[in-house]
Amino acid sequence: MPSIFDLTNGSADPGVQAADDRTLRLAAHPLTEQELTSLIRYQDAFLAIAEASPGTEVLARAHSEAMKAAGLEDSKFVEQGSALLRAFCGQRWAVSKLRDKLKQIESRGPEADELRGRIRDELVRLERTDTFARRYGEEPIALLMKHEQKLLELHTRMTRALSRG
Repeated sequence: MPSIFDLTNGSADPGVQAADDRTLRLAAHPLTEQELTSLIRYQDAFLAIAEASPGTEVLARAHSEAMKAAGLEDSKFVEQGSALLRAFCGQRWAVSKLRDKLKQIESRGPEADELRGRIRDELVRLERTDTFARRYGEEPIALLMKHEQKLLELHTRMTRALSRG
């Protein structure tokens, strides 16, 4: 007989997870091209200030000036959009790092076959966008994929700027 603690082992029932994703999808604002452009302008303006003058007090000024520069008034929209961008870019960044690693070990002999196989399996898992699509919708994910390079560059810079404080 399974223990009650078996239910809390961290692995969610896929059916429950899909239902949760659909519920979150209903609550999510569908991102448009114009809104993504505004978020990109926001991040560019934020980084122009935050990268020039590191420090925690600068971050608040960077946020408010970036909001103005991007023509945004709703901080909630910026936070929700930024959360989507962080989730998407985090996954895409991991994919790019795994591809780089796979290129590095391609020339190795048969001793690296197991590692190459594990990396390829992980790439297949990470390349799937169905979880994102269930949560955010097909159109926003296609839009993000279209701008992947720019978003990854901003994500990397934003992570660096925010970690410096």
